[in-house]
Amino acid sequence: MITLYWLSQIESADRLWVGEKAWILSQLKKKGYPVFPGFVIGSETWGEFLGRLDDSTSLLADFPTSSLYFDVDNFRSLQLAAQQSRQAIVHTYFPDQWRKIIAQAVEQLPSNFLIVQGSLGNSLGIKQEFANLIVPQVCKKLPQDLELAIKQIWCQLLSAQSLFYGQRMDISIEKLNLGVLVQPLTNVIVSSIVTVSPKTFEIQATWGLPQSLWGGEVLPDRFVFDRTTSLVIDRELGNKTRAYRLENKDVSRDVNYLESPLGAYVLSSPQQEQYCLDESILSQIYPLLEDLSQDELSWSSLEWTWLESEHSQLPTLAITEIIPGVSSSQVHPLSFRKQPIIVENQPLLRGIGAAPGRTQGLIQIITGEIAPSPPSSQKSVIVTKEIHPSQLPLLKQAVGVITEQGGMTSHAAILARELNIPAVVGVSRATKLLKTGDSIILDGRSGTIYYHTSPQNDISLTFSLNSREMSSKLSYPIATQLMVNVSQPSSLVKAIDLPIDGIGLVRSELMLLNLCSPKSLEQWLHESEPTQIVEQICECIREFTTSFTPRPVFYRSFDGQSCQGINATVRGDCRGTASYLLNPTLFDWELRALAQVQAQGFHNLRLILPFVRSVAEFRFCRHRVEQAGLMESKTFELWIMAEVPSVLFELEEYVNTGVQGIAIGTNDLVPLLFGVERDNPEFSDTAQPCPIVLKKVLKQFIKKSHQLGISCSLCGQAASQYPDLVEDLVQWGITNISVETEAVERTYQAIARAEKKLLLEFIRQQRKN
Repeated sequence: MITLYWLSQIESADRLWVGEKAWILSQLKKKGYPVFPGFVIGSETWGEFLGRLDDSTSLLADFPTSSLYFDVDNFRSLQLAAQQSRQAIVHTYFPDQWRKIIAQAVEQLPSNFLIVQGSLGNSLGIKQEFANLIVPQVCKKLPQDLELAIKQIWCQLLSAQSLFYGQRMDISIEKLNLGVLVQPLTNVIVSSIVTVSPKTFEIQATWGLPQSLWGGEVLPDRFVFDRTTSLVIDRELGNKTRAYRLENKDVSRDVNYLESPLGAYVLSSPQQEQYCLDESILSQIYPLLEDLSQDELSWSSLEWTWLESEHSQLPTLAITEIIPGVSSSQVHPLSFRKQPIIVENQPLLRGIGAAPGRTQGLIQIITGEIAPSPPSSQKSVIVTKEIHPSQLPLLKQAVGVITEQGGMTSHAAILARELNIPAVVGVSRATKLLKTGDSIILDGRSGTIYYHTSPQNDISLTFSLNSREMSSKLSYPIATQLMVNVSQPSSLVKAIDLPIDGIGLVRSELMLLNLCSPKSLEQWLHESEPTQIVEQICECIREFTTSFTPRPVFYRSFDGQSCQGINATVRGDCRGTASYLLNPTLFDWELRALAQVQAQGFHNLRLILPFVRSVAEFRFCRHRVEQAGLMESKTFELWIMAEVPSVLFELEEYVNTGVQGIAIGTNDLVPLLFGVERDNPEFSDTAQPCPIVLKKVLKQFIKKSHQLGISCSLCGQAASQYPDLVEDLVQWGITNISVETEAVERTYQAIARAEKKLLLEFIRQQRKN
């Protein structure tokens, strides 16, 4: 029989069966403190459920009648035992009577969502670290969802990690009493953790549900109350970029899988820049904390939430967990939360993971455009507002990059990915919160930054497969061409052996940064002789064409403020080909360099014109290309970047004027399409699906290119950011996809899957016919 205990009715005799977390909350609720209602499925039910298992292959075959025997040092064996046990639990259904009781109980909870937590009894002296290994589950208020969430809690007690920790802490897993606490969950305005000391209350708070605090995904706001005066004696604005809320997702009905209705979102700039607790809320919190401190219950920390006002059935301010007093030898309540982390410390800062890899190094703060001399140490992590041209030499010697501004498509992110340097961008106030000389660990995939406090455990820079290993691994053929985007000749060593069909994009503006460094582009163009500039550009381009002959190399001419860089008296719109009309000097130098490379026998060279906004701009540029003699080579092709949405509607006219191909640049197309800044954080979130509108535009570009008989490439970040998009691109008939070197492997695999699927569908259709 299933045993339920309502929080408001738990007695002293029930303490062992409901567990400490539920017991403490029940005592608070009975005393009138604000605690959500809820019920506990007692540990007797857990024991009875185990008796229903009939899977002889699982770790639980004889449990709980006999002890568990396993070798925790044999990780593979431990993982297998845990997996088999989980399958046994998930596939054993609740009796109909249990389901009826649960359904009746759930209907009494005032919310459409539930949070389900483990509540362990402390008869064995269980430490807080072990209890926190059981991660809460969030689900919709549906009996079948709750059943699976309860099973997920039970499964975690027998996870490989719990079994390992249990044996190391000398805890007999088979003797544990595990209650399951079920409470309503709703969206909240603020979540907070409070720690108490004899003289102060310290509050750490952030926007939204507490998952961002548990996972260390934000640096919360900090407030310190002086208990003698009841005044706030210290406050510090945190770094809050991300929050969680409940969403009405269509969750899976798969009996083996529970999709959480939690959704992450990027906080607005005003929310990031203001404290999440104002004086009115703080004034209500202090009396509650003082009352609790006078209570006979000894506590070290508690969690509370501030609710949205429309949920009148629930308290506006609610205590969600309270942790009893611990000795100083035990961990700080924030240092070991519900979600285990990969290093010894709680994450310090979080931003957008812009270049994968994990590294450790010493912070070097750069506050201006002029970079200091490269440090003697080769383990520096650059922290700056944004990357400037003068900082390129320093960037090449760094082991990591952190910037306050920018997103996945910023110059810092693009260069870091090409140079294989882990990077985190969009880290608000990084130059203020970090200090030169601090040792940190930077994870460029998750966008997380940690303090590094164990010098004996230095972390080496980690990368994925090298190009030769990747080529042997990706030996199966694909029909869709796959190319790479590069800008630095030093990248050729890594790119030359990749399983690719050529260079789809040479970003000339970043290439020129390398040529002019340490000078600014303006200084270099102004102080150097034209013949010297042409020769340097020619030499650099020749490195790309030589390495990839006979594979094609698509060189994109300069896309930036070239007109003002050469002649400061010129004023006007200087982006892309518009700048060539105002002052074609640099463009002509580039064409002379391309012509010299072509004359030296390299006929694999192609030219892409950047940010073209009108047919008149293209016609002007095509005339200068013809004057340079480039069109005389039969293999030469003149393309344009399809970045401005209007190109789609005038594509036929462009083709009639001489355009031989288009390269869709999503890094600029996306912000122009949606009317946002290029580095808007919302368009850097890799967890978000590809926008439907973007898919429609890309499909039209590809279909129209086919109709007009020209090639069509995609060379922006979208193919890497939205892996599922690759299948659509292949199905629509994209000519080639060009990505950064770090994305080659996963893009290759995505293309192969898409082509195999199309081939299989074709074969099946042929059989039907």
